[in-house]
Amino acid sequence: MAGRIPQYFIDDLVARADIVDVVGSAVKLKKSGRNWHGLCPFHNEKTPSFTVSQDKQFYHCFGCGAHGNAIGFLMEHDGLGYVEAIEDLAKQMGMDIPRDENPVEAKKRQAAKKSAETLELATQFYRNSLQVAEGHQRAQAYLQHRGLKPETVERFGIGYAPDDWELLKKYLVGQNISEKEQISLGLLVQKEETGRTYDRFRNRIMFPIRDWRGKVIAFGGRVLGDEKPKYLNSPETPVFQKGKELYGLYEAKTSPGQLERLLVVEGYMDVVALAEAGIPYAVATLGTSATSEHMERLFKVVPEVVFCFDGDKAGERAAQRALENVLPHMIDGRQARFMFLPEGQDPDSLVRANGKNLFEQRIVRADSLSEYLFRFLQQGLNPQEPEGKALLTQKAMPFFQKIPKGILRTLLIKKLAELVGVNDSDLQGQIESRPEPVVREPVQSQPADIIPEYAAETEIQADSEPEVKLSTSYAYKLLVWMVRCPDVCQALSADEHQQLKAIIDENKGFFWGKVFDQVLEYLKCTPGVTTSSLQAHWYGTETGRLLDQIALEEVLAEEFIVSEFKEWLRSLELKRREYQHDQRFDELTRKSRSGQKLTKNENEELVMLLNLLAKKKSQPEGDDAEVSQ
Repeated sequence: MAGRIPQYFIDDLVARADIVDVVGSAVKLKKSGRNWHGLCPFHNEKTPSFTVSQDKQFYHCFGCGAHGNAIGFLMEHDGLGYVEAIEDLAKQMGMDIPRDENPVEAKKRQAAKKSAETLELATQFYRNSLQVAEGHQRAQAYLQHRGLKPETVERFGIGYAPDDWELLKKYLVGQNISEKEQISLGLLVQKEETGRTYDRFRNRIMFPIRDWRGKVIAFGGRVLGDEKPKYLNSPETPVFQKGKELYGLYEAKTSPGQLERLLVVEGYMDVVALAEAGIPYAVATLGTSATSEHMERLFKVVPEVVFCFDGDKAGERAAQRALENVLPHMIDGRQARFMFLPEGQDPDSLVRANGKNLFEQRIVRADSLSEYLFRFLQQGLNPQEPEGKALLTQKAMPFFQKIPKGILRTLLIKKLAELVGVNDSDLQGQIESRPEPVVREPVQSQPADIIPEYAAETEIQADSEPEVKLSTSYAYKLLVWMVRCPDVCQALSADEHQQLKAIIDENKGFFWGKVFDQVLEYLKCTPGVTTSSLQAHWYGTETGRLLDQIALEEVLAEEFIVSEFKEWLRSLELKRREYQHDQRFDELTRKSRSGQKLTKNENEELVMLLNLLAKKKSQPEGDDAEVSQ
């Protein structure tokens, strides 16, 4: 059904769902105290570090850092998109999903459905052509020569594009698929000079490229002989971005047995030949080096990724690009390995020559990330000389900075320190204090690991007073309490709402200050909200990531939060007024001392401020006496 899922339904769905039931369907959980525990499904572990809180409706792994709510779990564990996870959870809960009719969204949804149907028709055309089209005998002979059994051909949906300029075009037009639609999906090519259209793929073995759900999104074609280009991919289209997709990932995920690692190779035939040999966990990039988006997708599926490269200069360059792209994703618990093949060999030829066991021994013996990283860093340097040690350290720093903080980063720094003969604490201090590497392409900024003191010290102006920093940290604490106990919003009086709004406005220079403003406005309009529904509302955004972090913080019991929130709000309001009075007092006295004449109103205001200042000084330290306007 076309249309957008209303937010009120998503909030209600999350509020009704029990995360223990959702997670428990995939993970064996055991209750211990108030929480449930089990082995993390996102990384390999022998001792449970995966916790599910029924009270907070939240899961968290202390080993790999995975965390989220019920919708997030379905997305991460089952590889679902946000909407699909909502649909799946609603199905589990027996709830029908309402839709807000939106002509634009309905049109997009219909277009996506039409594209999927067109690509599926093309897939069936190529598969049928492998059996009956003119030239199919040669295509079948080629596949047999490569050692592929019919079951493997069937599993990967391999087909054949006949040696004809318009056969696919005519077939799809007969299925009411316009030439314009075929061009938009990369199935047809249109000549600029004449406007004539013809089939992009001709006389090639065809490999459907599937997304993680198994839907065909593009094609790759390989020539039967030595013609050029050997491989031809679909161009990028509205449904296919080659820098994000991996050939064979769906087949690897759906292969029998537990998937523990993925092997990243270069070509379609490498993936298919390895699967034929009994190695079903290979995937291939699509004419690009392994990108950051690839890394994110790979590590969502397995904790170990092995990159396979040719043993030539081109393979070495590809390995270096993969190294730079994988480092930011190396949180503790993940492994990356680098495997180099003998020159002139590829995975297809090597596994056919040596067999499965010897090939898998190469995978197991592949260089660890640390081995390859240090070998790469030492190229052209002599680490025995002081100059070489200094150059090695400088070369290593930007690479180490890419690695997330954790045990792996600490151990790599220690290894470098031993290699160059310096104190590892000193080296770590240099790396931590070094300016971050320049980002060469736009990326979404991530919220910092915010604690109040950090936020205050990094974002308040340098000439701010210490008490303002303290007030800022208290204001952040109010945000934490409001997220953890959204009922606070309904318990505030009109005056308290105004006071809170004033405090928030003063902190909008912070990212969390903007989030505070968003949360407050949402809670005013949506009574009965829970922490989980707040997370669901902003899931996948920067705001959502901050809310996820806040949901992990230890706070007071909920029965105490409202009263404590009001007390802190009152205290902050007093400090805010005092600060404003101090600022105004300084402003008027500076004006008077400079020789400028104060107006009658300004004189009266200065006297009032002097009285307030005297009263404040006469009070015992820590007394929060009311300060008048």
